[in-house]
Amino acid sequence: MRISNLFTLFNYLILSASCQTVNTPKKHENNTKVSVSHYLILKTKLKDSVRFYVDNQLKAYYPKENDSLTEIFIDTIVFSPKKDKIAFFAISKNSNDKLASKGVDSEFHYNAYCFIGIISATTINSIKWLSVYNISNYDDERETSNDIRKLYFDELNTGDKNDAKFNLNDIRFWDGPLWHKYYE
Repeated sequence: MRISNLFTLFNYLILSASCQTVNTPKKHENNTKVSVSHYLILKTKLKDSVRFYVDNQLKAYYPKENDSLTEIFIDTIVFSPKKDKIAFFAISKNSNDKLASKGVDSEFHYNAYCFIGIISATTINSIKWLSVYNISNYDDERETSNDIRKLYFDELNTGDKNDAKFNLNDIRFWDGPLWHKYYE
């Protein structure tokens, strides 16, 4: 029993030490708002854009797991202060029978990805997969959503591999090095 408790404590300490978060300073928080109708129109168009990725097996969506039965949800859309750039999270739902380990086809798993894009009003001019973090094989949609948000809103600026100086909820992100890595 003591060894088990020590092992649990050890794992907790390692996980705690490896998970860094650096909150966005209040003065740089992105509070850009759009009308509900604009948001819903864009959400539908983004879902269609991600469907195109799935149907054409582009970037994040690989053919062994994703197909016409893949369900797509647009979870969150973040707008730049000028409302000409966006970032959004797309969650996909697939049957577990598509996994390499095979599962029951009545059971599902969720994956989440982040995309960024350039828009004008409700026209999407360009969408690119921001591949810094992805979430795979989660059992619960809400947990998938919470974890992808945490990664991009709280932990994006802690990695040294991704050119991210700012979290996705920081107004400086839109002119930062990670944005310019994808859009010169």
